[in-house]
Formats: sequence, structure tokens, C-alpha cells
Amino acid sequence: MKTTLILIVNTVLATAPVGALATDLTSLSPGRNEVRIRHEGLSRRLIITTPKTFGRQGPSPVLFCFHGAGGKAEGQSKRWSPHADKRGLIVISAEAVQPLAKWNFKDKFHAQDHDDVGLVSKVVETLLTNKIVDPKAVYATGHSSGGLFCYRLAQETVLFAAMSPMSCGMVKGAHDPGEKTKPVSIMQVIGDQDKSFNGSSNPSVTMYSASKRIDVWRMFNQCRPKPVVVNKGNEIVVHTYANQSGIEVALCKVKGQGHHIRRDLRESADSLALDFLLKHKKK
Repeated sequence: MKTTLILIVNTVLATAPVGALATDLTSLSPGRNEVRIRHEGLSRRLIITTPKTFGRQGPSPVLFCFHGAGGKAEGQSKRWSPHADKRGLIVISAEAVQPLAKWNFKDKFHAQDHDDVGLVSKVVETLLTNKIVDPKAVYATGHSSGGLFCYRLAQETVLFAAMSPMSCGMVKGAHDPGEKTKPVSIMQVIGDQDKSFNGSSNPSVTMYSASKRIDVWRMFNQCRPKPVVVNKGNEIVVHTYANQSGIEVALCKVKGQGHHIRRDLRESADSLALDFLLKHKKK
């Protein structure tokens, strides 16, 4: 059955503990691959899309993408996998534990906590150890719950060169960079009518406004206070703050758009986000 799946849909199916993940990730084929691994006793699903040139070149840049609450890996895979060939990029769409399907962006917030940070860290480490990806070019993006999870990864890990959380908030206290946080480039993409744009004061999870979260990371990364402002058409404006080392913090605001950005504008914003991510290399 495994061979048939590879021949027909170019999909690799495997179920293994994270410790055995190296075998699965070193047997990837060009195109769409599906890998199932066990982590904390649960089966976790990844859809991995590699470029046509995969296997004929050195380590590649990799983009992790995380779906919103209630989603599955297919959604983000469909959104980002077309860029695999265009950008020579490995795209990994990870799936949160079903049926809740929400990322653990903050401990003790959901009814069940899952070690999503540990899962992603193990996958990244395996890819790096086996020289599948470029250690200087590991990136992440995510929508809504997945975007919140990006902020947690930025705060807790040192794996990523740059991140682009989208259509999401940033949790006061939980996502503020701390003593162990390393400078990382971040581009927030958000519509100015998004429910998270102005923040929230919910007692269980207080969100920073879009401008405040940019200030938090700008000051942490020691970026200059004056941004470079670029308009993309009439509806997208990007404010980018940079420091002397090339680390950047950017706000990509989409005018008149809510939590789900209109497709043409979303595609433009996605392209801007990829341009931002791929120009940053981990020091």
C-alpha cells in the first residue's frame, strides 16, 4: 500500500515515534509527502511539500505553517505549498491535535495541553541533523491560533531566522520576550478590522494591540524608532523597523480587512511575508 500511494499521489505515509523520525524525513520525495509521527503517545500529522529540485541540491530553506483553530494541515498546505517550487522551499504544514485542533500557544489555556513546542523542535532538530534544511533558513508562519503559536515559538525557541504570525493577537505576559529569548525578525500581517487588531482585555488572555506588539519586539530587538514605509497598492501598507545587525520587525496592515483577508489581498500579503522571511538568515 505504501508503494502504491507513492506512485499515485506522491505521498509518503509513515507512523513512528519522534526518535525514529530521521528515517521518515530522509526518505522524502519531490512534491507532497505525508508523515505521521507519535509524540506524547499521540499520532501527529505533517504534510511536507518539497520542491522539484529536492534531492538534487544542498540543504533547503524550510517554512513551517500552522492552521487556525478547528483547521487541519490541508488548509495551510494548500495555501503555501505552491511556493515550494517558486522559492526552492520545503513547506511543512503541521496539524494540531484533533478534534480541538488548537495550538498550545499558552500553557493551561485550553482544556488539554499538548507539547506542540516540543514537537516542532524535534522535527526541526531532525531536519538539521540530517542536513535536509539550511540551519540559517528556518521560518514559520501561522493563521489565528497558529499565529499565536508563532509568537510562543519566537519567545521560547532559538530555531527560527524569522517568523510571520498572521491574523492573530499576541498574549501579554505569555509572549513578551524574556531573558532566554534571542532576537528574531518578525512580520505581523493583520487586517485593520481584525478582532485582534486593537487587542483585548479578556481576563483569561489579554492581547496587545497590533501597534503595541510591534513596539514590544522593536524595542527588544533594538530596532530604530523610525520605520521604512512601503505601500503595496491602496490597501496594504508595511512599516519596517530595523536594527544595526539587520534584524527587522514589520507590521503589514491590510486596510478594511477582518480576520479572513480577501483572497487577492491575502496572496499579496503572503508574497510580501515570504520576501521578508527569506531575506533573513540566522546569525
